[in-house]
Amino acid sequence: MEQDLSWGERALAGVERLRQKDFDVRGRVSALLLELRGAYYTDERKWRVMAEEDLRALWRSGVHDHIGGGFFSASGDREWLRPSFEKRLDDNAVLAFLYTEAWESGHMPFYRDAAEEALDFCLRDLALPGGLYAAGLRASDPATAKGNPFLFTPAEICEILGEEDGRHFAECYDITSEDNCPGGSIPNLLLNERWHLLPPGYDDFRERLRLTRAACAGLVRDTRAFVSWNALLLSALAKAGRVFSDKRYLAVAASLADRLSEAERSDSAACAAFAFAQTELYDADFDPAHLTAAAAAAERLGDPAHLCKKSVSEAQDRTLSLAALGFDALWRLTDGDKWHERRGAILRELIRNPERHGPESLGALCVLLSAGHTERKLLCVTPSAEAPETLKAVRARYAPDLRVLVKTPQNAAALSVVSPWTTEFTAAERPVFYSCADGVWSGPVGL
Repeated sequence: MEQDLSWGERALAGVERLRQKDFDVRGRVSALLLELRGAYYTDERKWRVMAEEDLRALWRSGVHDHIGGGFFSASGDREWLRPSFEKRLDDNAVLAFLYTEAWESGHMPFYRDAAEEALDFCLRDLALPGGLYAAGLRASDPATAKGNPFLFTPAEICEILGEEDGRHFAECYDITSEDNCPGGSIPNLLLNERWHLLPPGYDDFRERLRLTRAACAGLVRDTRAFVSWNALLLSALAKAGRVFSDKRYLAVAASLADRLSEAERSDSAACAAFAFAQTELYDADFDPAHLTAAAAAAERLGDPAHLCKKSVSEAQDRTLSLAALGFDALWRLTDGDKWHERRGAILRELIRNPERHGPESLGALCVLLSAGHTERKLLCVTPSAEAPETLKAVRARYAPDLRVLVKTPQNAAALSVVSPWTTEFTAAERPVFYSCADGVWSGPVGL
């Protein structure tokens, strides 16, 4: 595909079009990544403002589980006060990914809190024997206060936290005798103008409430293990591990990647999600094996034309988006023409038939947005086995258009197989960097 600067305008028009529709939390969440990247690529403040408004609103809302961490999957009102009382693995993985990128682009503390709480909820409450994660957690009887452990009354809060602490906590989180949901109150910060300045000790209060809730019989876990949803979690863990320099998330990501490598991936959704997740994992540890795994999974998708021709649904739009993101990453990292061509097939579908696709297609629109801008790569060639510390400073700045590769004596052979263009760059006595903009290389530069 020829580069066309109008692509960015078309991509961002997709956000404007979808925001005019009355879609729920999942649709709004799908727009967040495109809004963040739109602000980066266009330098227009309105996209940043839109993203910040949605990120802040979700954090303060009843859709955010302020007690157990993570997010509910839907809301029945436009204020996002009354949630669905179901927390799904896929939604929390996507939100963790998005809030991690939000923190990367602007270090608001609650962005990181949101990402880590969503991941910790998944790792703590959805872990299954064997290494995969369950589909979700819900209230056994959301229609009644007794059967819905996500709802509270002021009396219950005071019984657990004590009279004085309980009264202040209930006031902070809008837990009143008037009930903001049928049968009780869902904790939220929508009416709290000091939502970002909560008093010391509230983390301990929330943990005590969480443990009390976990001990009740009103929670039901959906123990199905969907490979595609687990691959979304892998993407979020890899991204959070890299951005937050968190070895715990990276260790869990490595273990989950091994488990998913053994799992059956017969459907296109699982292959697309796994391919994208492996590119994120490469971005975290620079092991060429992840690129090899990504390429193998993407190959199983075959010609993307069949993906575009299928009847459009939320799941199919997500698969298209993940396939586009995976093809794009593989092309930028490997210079493989076939990945460029397959990415182009999906982008042409979005350009030709924008009205056929819903909010879940916005991930592919991120690729459409980036396609109209300079393609940048950075290759670090180092004589040691590890990436140099100077690379952390280079990557500290938010740059979704930049792909980074690291070549070491230990990984050179494997890297040359999946990215043959790296063979011409030789090692030096100290780390050197080569940069590329739209196919034009410069360097080496020592940092």
